[in-house]
Amino acid sequence: MKRSIYILTTFIIICSISSCQKMFLDFTEKNPYEKGIKRLNITLVYPDGFEDKAKAGAGITILNPSNGTKYDLLSNEEGKATINLQYGFYSLSVTDKGTPVSGSIPVFNKSIDQIRIADTLEGDLNINVDLVLSYAGQLVIKEIYHRGCAKPDGKPYEFYDKYLIIYNNSDEVAYLDGVCFGVVEPFSAPASPTPWSYLNSEGQRVIRDTIPIIEAVWQFPGDGSSNALQPGEEAVVAIAAAINHTILYPNSVNLDVPGYWVCYNQIYTNANYHPSPGPNLSDHWLNLLWKGSTLKAYGFSTTSPAPVLFRIADVDAQVYVNDPANRSRKPGSSSSTEYVMIPSAWVLDGVECLNSVTLNKRLPASIDATYSLMTDADRRLSKTIHRKTDPVATQKAGGRVVYMDTNNSANDFYIRDIQSIKE
Repeated sequence: MKRSIYILTTFIIICSISSCQKMFLDFTEKNPYEKGIKRLNITLVYPDGFEDKAKAGAGITILNPSNGTKYDLLSNEEGKATINLQYGFYSLSVTDKGTPVSGSIPVFNKSIDQIRIADTLEGDLNINVDLVLSYAGQLVIKEIYHRGCAKPDGKPYEFYDKYLIIYNNSDEVAYLDGVCFGVVEPFSAPASPTPWSYLNSEGQRVIRDTIPIIEAVWQFPGDGSSNALQPGEEAVVAIAAAINHTILYPNSVNLDVPGYWVCYNQIYTNANYHPSPGPNLSDHWLNLLWKGSTLKAYGFSTTSPAPVLFRIADVDAQVYVNDPANRSRKPGSSSSTEYVMIPSAWVLDGVECLNSVTLNKRLPASIDATYSLMTDADRRLSKTIHRKTDPVATQKAGGRVVYMDTNNSANDFYIRDIQSIKE
């Protein structure tokens, strides 16, 4: 009897193991993440007048900010693309270039933040991406140095020697007269979506086309033809101390050079940031059109600035910034701080600089569809954000350097190992 019970028990155990093995095999033959994946269908919508543009080959980048995973796609002949994504939040950016029109190159960009892929959605997620038209500019920002260097003792030197370079990327003379410079609010890239944005009817977060300039508006002086840049020429702008920093700190730069410019006004009384400019810049100060706070030093982020060049159109620039109707307080804030609001159509060039993919943009896609990334690993190493050379355009220009200008910083810039003005 005991033997019979033993045999029966053994049989039951064997059957149970076999059943478990079958269940395990059934499970492993399926994709365990199948229920955590959804298809995203993307359709590009071109602006009026460009509906018949050849739509194949537009670059589409999808990023998961939580882990840095990036997907690069190309649109097909119908301007569409498809990808399967795991549940989560994603950002999307698109860049496409058109055929030159009257000497200008049309550029189509768009960026969308917080695309939600979730199991609460039925079927595929279909989104239409309304591309924004802009044109490759004559004046571009060629280089930004903002992350500092190391002193001889290894300690950081990063607040006082910042600069950017403006470059004439065209084959015609450009004039700096009347060109304005500023940075977009906030000084450093925010951890949350900018309040200067809204959710559209499809639930996509869109940055407003009128952008807020924080703290100061600077302007090049001149009567309209005083400060020429020939094709391929550049202008260096010292954002803080226009002195020779290399005397004490060899890894830094000399910003007291004839022909350089400086953001300087005696109203900024912090002598470390704004000592009297060197003698070579005595007549090359940018005019301070507007100051929006009681700060004693002009702020330019050492981690993630968003600088822009712009022209104030159809009205005197000083009159424009002085008009309270052209200033605004931050949405949702009780602060009395005001910002000068600039239509994106006035912007000649702008660069969204981030030090982490988890941060949020401030510039709309018409100015910069993505961003240039310089992480903290490259901080205090004399490195810069530098524009890439366009080899095809440079060859067509007979060797005059032409830089990439797609209004998409991820395409247009790279991290340079040393400041270009030292060479």
